[in-house]
Amino acid sequence: MVISIILLIISFLLESFMSIYFPAYYISPSIFTTLYTLITLVVIYPYFSNEKKYYLLLTTFAILLDIVYTSTILLNIVIFFIISLIIKILNNIISYNVFTSCLVSIISVISYHILSFIILTILNINSYSLSNLFTIIYSSILGTIIYSIIIYLVSKILFKKYDLVSIK
Repeated sequence: MVISIILLIISFLLESFMSIYFPAYYISPSIFTTLYTLITLVVIYPYFSNEKKYYLLLTTFAILLDIVYTSTILLNIVIFFIISLIIKILNNIISYNVFTSCLVSIISVISYHILSFIILTILNINSYSLSNLFTIIYSSILGTIIYSIIIYLVSKILFKKYDLVSIK
């Protein structure tokens, strides 16, 4: 579980680092601006045989994202739990490899943006248009693929090095 926590912390800090260098997320999103923590949660999911520990990490990092990066309370927790169901279903249907990891990451990032947009619109907090939503989604696909491949390979190497088949 320590490896998962370290990977999540690195991803969490990377979101901060990237927001400093690519700050105009809604106006003109960069291809390097993606949801690093969410992607890491996608990639590490298959290593958890104990889903309670996975959901503990998911909840912890969703709360941290809400506190540090957004001004919404509990938004990321709700969205992350919905996306975790998508991750679980997809991981039960398809085998786990670098390609499927990228696919599930892309689906998760797109789902996050759409759910976020819908929830913020319903709550009348939405500060961007539907065209901006599509621009954000389109711009984040390449970054999602790149980071998904990187974190997949790093996690595979680390879990293999420390002989961890699954987290119990």
